[in-house]
Amino acid sequence: MDEKQLKELEAKLAEIGKSIDTKLTDFSTKAKDASVEDLKKLKDEFKVNVKTELETELKEYNKKNDILQKQVDALETKLQRTPFGNIGANQKTFAAAVKEVLEGQSFKDMVDKKSRRTGEMPIQFKEDMTQANSFESTLVVEGMRVPGIVYGPDRRDHVRDLISVGTTSSNAVTYVQEYAYTDNTDVTSEGAEKKQGDFDLKLVTSTVRKISAYIMLSEEMLADVEGLMSYISARLPSKIKLKEDYQLLYGDGTGINLSGITKNATAYVDALADSDISKVDVLVDAARQVMTSTGSGLSEYQATAMLIHPTDAIGIKLTKDDNGNYIHPWIFMPNGDITLDGVPVFVSTAITAGQFLVGDFKLGAQVFDRKQASIEISYENEDNFIKDMVTIRIFERIALCVYAPKAFIYGTFTAALANGSA
Repeated sequence: MDEKQLKELEAKLAEIGKSIDTKLTDFSTKAKDASVEDLKKLKDEFKVNVKTELETELKEYNKKNDILQKQVDALETKLQRTPFGNIGANQKTFAAAVKEVLEGQSFKDMVDKKSRRTGEMPIQFKEDMTQANSFESTLVVEGMRVPGIVYGPDRRDHVRDLISVGTTSSNAVTYVQEYAYTDNTDVTSEGAEKKQGDFDLKLVTSTVRKISAYIMLSEEMLADVEGLMSYISARLPSKIKLKEDYQLLYGDGTGINLSGITKNATAYVDALADSDISKVDVLVDAARQVMTSTGSGLSEYQATAMLIHPTDAIGIKLTKDDNGNYIHPWIFMPNGDITLDGVPVFVSTAITAGQFLVGDFKLGAQVFDRKQASIEISYENEDNFIKDMVTIRIFERIALCVYAPKAFIYGTFTAALANGSA
């Protein structure tokens, strides 16, 4: 629509407006003495007549541009809001209402520079409906809710899974350990003195230690957050087991710490003296040392597990020969488990990268539960009662007995590889 057509439309609508104002004044006069029923009839008749006149007068314009029909509808909406039977000096005339529509920003925005040049009127009064311009809130369409609370996995296997487990009813576990044995057993000739041997025993005490944690949260949070208690029941015990792993392996025996396996284990001693060795060589040789680590005689322990970090495990799995072929076939095996010389290799982040622990875990050590980990809830901690807070705690009490320090061989790959290549 160009500028000329727009002015013609404004004049025509203004003319129609004046005609409608005349009809509206006449309607108001008749409505003064009309009954409620007659007033409704007059009102409906008036609206029909007005709309008919508008559609007739603008018919030729509608053929040119269907946007004009929207103008008729807008004017009719204005008409709907006009208070029939109450035309006063301050009442806005229909002609004024028509002018207001035509001069409104929404109508002016339709005629941009491009429209005037092309003679077209492409802009509609209302934008196409989208979620962006039609929704007052993003919650109009509710998203799908996944039940529970999603959290990252914790360690799958734990150190206590490798060693023997028992229970105790005391705060300490004591046992007698063969500290040393001098074995002079040998064949003896007739009349000769028999061979004398001796041994040393010592009493070892392992004190029960406590591992604990607690959290505090409001009663409202516990009641309103779906799946929160299930999340806590899974998450807290898992964190306790992580700290337990550390104590069982690395506890230094001082203060309230356990005396861990690596604290008591025998240091790896190289027996390879090979110019070209690998981590596999070191682990297999450590398993050999588990059987021969007494210095005099043989210990006869049998390695039941090798514990290494994932970083070292992947290095072993991806080892290739000079032709680029994988040396170890387990890289193609379905379960991916590693077994060296018949001993299963356990891969865990419980042990520090670059370290290894090989041993007879079942005979060499045992963990005793004085109290297994359990969750307890209290509303009476500190000022919980007056603040509607809840305290959730978890703790366990355990003792670790390392019966045979020589049943465990502990070392670092860096040192072992350097010594082995000497």
